Amino acid sequence: MAQDVNKTIEELKSKMAILMSMYSVQKSQNEQLKKDNEELKQTINKQQNSIDELEQKVNTLQLAKAVSDSSSSGDKSARKYIEGIVREIDSCIALLNK
Repeated sequence: MAQDVNKTIEELKSKMAILMSMYSVQKSQNEQLKKDNEELKQTINKQQNSIDELEQKVNTLQLAKAVSDSSSSGDKSARKYIEGIVREIDSCIALLNK
């Protein structure tokens, strides 16, 4: 009987050691995944900032092209573009006044 109890205790100790080892591995993997996740978030933020800058450059180039275009259709497109910018500014001012 005492031998069975000792055997059971040893089995439990062995299983506990295995569980502790598995926990340690999972914990380190979790930490690495959190680190990778944070790095990916930073990369996304950098790329989003780059996209925003490029969109602003595209808008500037479109405005410059529309203004420099001397044809009558260019005048209309420049006017539409400027009116769009003015509407955007007006909506921003309205939001700030709320």
